[in-house]
Amino acid sequence: MTGDGAATAVVVAPPRAPGTRRRRHVRRAGGAAARLVLTLLGLLTLLFFLVRLSGDPAGVLAGPSATPEQLEAVRAGLGLDRPLPAQYVAFLGDAVRLDFGTSVFTGESALGTALDALPATLLLLVTTMVTSVVIGIPCGVLLDRGGRATRAVIGSWMTLAQAVPTFVLGVLLIYLLAVRLGWLPAFGSGTPATLVMPTLALAAFAVARTARMVAAELEQVEDQDFLRTASAKGASSRRVLWRHALPNAFPAVAAALVVEMSYLISGAVVVEVLFAYDGIGKELVDAIFARDYPLVQATVFVIGVFVVTVNILGDALLTMLDPRTARART
Repeated sequence: MTGDGAATAVVVAPPRAPGTRRRRHVRRAGGAAARLVLTLLGLLTLLFFLVRLSGDPAGVLAGPSATPEQLEAVRAGLGLDRPLPAQYVAFLGDAVRLDFGTSVFTGESALGTALDALPATLLLLVTTMVTSVVIGIPCGVLLDRGGRATRAVIGSWMTLAQAVPTFVLGVLLIYLLAVRLGWLPAFGSGTPATLVMPTLALAAFAVARTARMVAAELEQVEDQDFLRTASAKGASSRRVLWRHALPNAFPAVAAALVVEMSYLISGAVVVEVLFAYDGIGKELVDAIFARDYPLVQATVFVIGVFVVTVNILGDALLTMLDPRTARART
């Protein structure tokens, strides 16, 4: 409704045709599936050429003392003696069948080995996100609604958390909590104690990012009419914040947190190597140094599927929590 003091115009939206919502859902699902397929195709293509540019896999498998005949036999066994386009088509066909071969050094299924390491990384990401929410949201509220001194302290701490590289923070945590105080094991995985320092190292940046997002969203809604109405009805400032302001700021923050998981997995690679944490990131680095090409391909494939899936879920969550974003896209 709009009014300039002279006339008031009421705009009535036309009735939607039956099945419009269903067609929109089908179109979105189709778009998400197409995005997943195209992203994986691009990732697999990039992976195919990077592996072949990094050296001759047959030379690694045959060993430095292999004769030319042995090298050719290994190359023929891997299909590396065929033209490059034929190798590419065969590689894509194997990827469609989820057949990335067997690990060069363990002799086990490369995809199975990569999937075995995934739960440990997912656990690390979940604890990191929980830490980000538990600490980041209150810090965001203090950053927006706190006093000058509080905002200065929180702001300085967040700037420091975002400026210090993850591996530097990890080394400091090892020195302080493991070497000096002896509270936590410096390396390893499989116990709750070994999860603490990797989580803290990985969560520092995410906490600061979450706090800044919460503060920015609260700043955007603080002049909205519904907040002034709530205050005019006698609601306390705390009630206005927790019952009205934060729920309206939450959709964008929640969707961003889901997408943040896809960024965290790149940081998890560094953290897992630093703390010798047996996740898929450490598995990838170990496979690269060992030139275990089937395992490298399977690990990158699993990480790619995870990242794309998380991004699609983040978009779906944002659409569900804030339907205005869906209408803006259509």
